[in-house]
Amino acid sequence: MDSTLLKGLNVLERLTNSSEPLGVTALATSLDLPKSNIHRTLTTLIAAGYVAQHQNGSYYPTLRIWQQGVQVMTRHPVRRAAMPYMQSLQQNTSETINLVVPDGDDCIYIDQLVSANPLRVSSTVGERAPQLLTVSGRVMLAHHPDAGQRARQLYAAQIAPEPPFSLAELLAELESVRQEGIGMSASVWRPGINSMAAVICDAEQMPVGAIAIAGSKTRFTDTRMRELIQPLMHVCTSISRTLGA
Repeated sequence: MDSTLLKGLNVLERLTNSSEPLGVTALATSLDLPKSNIHRTLTTLIAAGYVAQHQNGSYYPTLRIWQQGVQVMTRHPVRRAAMPYMQSLQQNTSETINLVVPDGDDCIYIDQLVSANPLRVSSTVGERAPQLLTVSGRVMLAHHPDAGQRARQLYAAQIAPEPPFSLAELLAELESVRQEGIGMSASVWRPGINSMAAVICDAEQMPVGAIAIAGSKTRFTDTRMRELIQPLMHVCTSISRTLGA
């Protein structure tokens, strides 16, 4: 493993995740690295165009990271397959549509079509969330070949925020989702937001994504969600077929 490259990536990720520019001392403390290492790494990242220095001496990431991310996003096979179906679903439901893909123990929102009735508190493109705490993540988990074992591992590792359900409740939900093909959530990940999701599978029948519909709990009620079960499942089935499932 190239430790120098790893240090550089860790510094870049720390800067990207920060809401404000960071100084050498703050980076060294948060990454447990010597200031000399941080300074050399920052010098390299500046030369490569990924980091810039503020006039007060702190450092921040440049738009070059965004540029690279957009290029990766545009080529993502699940997003390319899903886009026309997401647009159709959004037109038919008038609700916010999210495309989510798994990434390790988490899931990432890689696309979103916003409702004409925008949510005050909503997930955003690029956001990462624990699989256990989002309905999209649990739908994908339910269709994993080793769903039970994987669920136990994730549940044991999820310390903060603590899941608002027991392991037994989680396993029962996953079994229900696997049988019915749909998952519903009432204000678990986002307070005041109800959501529902269905899985997208690839040619090997592996879960590679999920489409979620989200709305305010005052408007997006259980009755409304049940009305959208068939449209949502139809869209996810169509996307899966496009991917070879």
